[in-house]
Amino acid sequence: MLVSDIVHIFLSFLIITVLATVLSVASVFAFQRQIRKPTFFLLFMNIAFANGFIFLSTMLFTDNYRLHNLVLFLIAYLYVYGSLGRHMSRYDDTFRMLFLSMGYTRQEFFKKYLIVQGKWKLADCILTFSAIATVIRFLSDHLKYFYPDEWLQIMLLFTVICLTVGVSRWFGDSSVNKLSKEE
Repeated sequence: MLVSDIVHIFLSFLIITVLATVLSVASVFAFQRQIRKPTFFLLFMNIAFANGFIFLSTMLFTDNYRLHNLVLFLIAYLYVYGSLGRHMSRYDDTFRMLFLSMGYTRQEFFKKYLIVQGKWKLADCILTFSAIATVIRFLSDHLKYFYPDEWLQIMLLFTVICLTVGVSRWFGDSSVNKLSKEE
């Protein structure tokens, strides 16, 4: 029973994340054609912020799963868009001049190199977000059952920790050399 519940939750979050990823990839393509660099507002979501917002949405929409799934879709969209946007801008800044000097056009570089490198990033984003959302939902349901009085405080503590780590990662990312390759 426990394993089937986890698999059911994971598959539902996997479907939500795949749909958000499709929309994110289309958005990145649209922004890449019109604007060279996406805005900071669309790139702010890192994994720690995604965790914090998943905890927050789980607390707020604990009884309304449809609304919770809609909020998870929006969080997944921003997370995948931010991850893919950072990935593409990092490679674009680093290797674009090399490929352009070899005779490739900007569109060929985008299609032949960036998208090929981005496939693994997309798979990582989909599986990571789905697994984290599954664990948070499972943890929330069981904390609510076993500790009904302390459930909200525990979830709020996890939310604050994740959002604090998210802010610290902003500062850490701003101190990294933008021309260095992501490892």
